[in-house]
Amino acid sequence: MAKTEPQKRQLNYKNFDDMMADVRTLHSGGYSRHGSWTLGQACGHVAEWMRFPLDGFPKPPLPMRGIFWFMRTTGMAKRMANKILAEGFTGGMPTAPDTVPDAEQLTDEQGVERLRQMVERVQAFDGELISSPLFGPMDKETHVKVSLLHAAHHLGYLEPKTSQAEA
Repeated sequence: MAKTEPQKRQLNYKNFDDMMADVRTLHSGGYSRHGSWTLGQACGHVAEWMRFPLDGFPKPPLPMRGIFWFMRTTGMAKRMANKILAEGFTGGMPTAPDTVPDAEQLTDEQGVERLRQMVERVQAFDGELISSPLFGPMDKETHVKVSLLHAAHHLGYLEPKTSQAEA
């Protein structure tokens, strides 16, 4: 039997204000989970990946460094980045486990606040971004776009209670 994809909202954030408005709606009005993460986990995870180009990426394990090198040199990483920028993130892609906060250790309120603070940092940042070990260098505009797509992917698995009541 084929595994079915969980229900997911199709989100298209134009900017950080759109994203944070959705986050506030989920936080204040409640939500249903159609995936395994809480709002706090999703916000904490997205904030962590927003931070890496500012503060530095974690060093990938040795086998992954080889895979990333291969993907960069063959153009696979560039094609993957272009696909993400065009279509957004898809489910089932692995992530670094250290970037997924434990639900018992990061409340929804803490995760929302962490994301809010990171948005402020990214908006105020005017330095050179640190290159991704997989995708290489990116400018601030691309970093913001990737962050919005990443947030839309994870927050799409959370359904606001208010929209369910209207349906």
